[in-house]
Amino acid sequence: MAVNEETGYAYLVGGSECRGGLYMVDIRDPLNPTKAGCFDQDGYTHDAQCVIYRGPDQTYNGREVCFCSNEDTITIVDVTSKSNPVLISRTSYAKEAYTHQGWLSSDQQYFVFNDELDETKYGFNTRTLVLDVSTLDN
Repeated sequence: MAVNEETGYAYLVGGSECRGGLYMVDIRDPLNPTKAGCFDQDGYTHDAQCVIYRGPDQTYNGREVCFCSNEDTITIVDVTSKSNPVLISRTSYAKEAYTHQGWLSSDQQYFVFNDELDETKYGFNTRTLVLDVSTLDN
């Protein structure tokens, strides 16, 4: 689960709802959480970080954006409209095995992530991958 404390929404991932994708829940009234939306266009989401975007891509500044670790890709979704989330981009990477988790840099220009199974599949030592997200739809 990912929570954007700034907006008051929780994003349940990897569950039985929404085909394992981003299941959006309004938790601004914590005693009465309500379903707000679903994004399952890219299937199962293992982990996510959802933020009000304040990075270098002016197109999305001020919008709520989720950076998702979706098994074999980093999938970026505009979730500003919970009833109509929009896929911004879907990026694969070399020698992927299972995209596990990641986090944005403080300037929101890079997404630093790891792959949970590449060590066993490819014989790598543990590695950290860095994705330039200065242009979100690229």
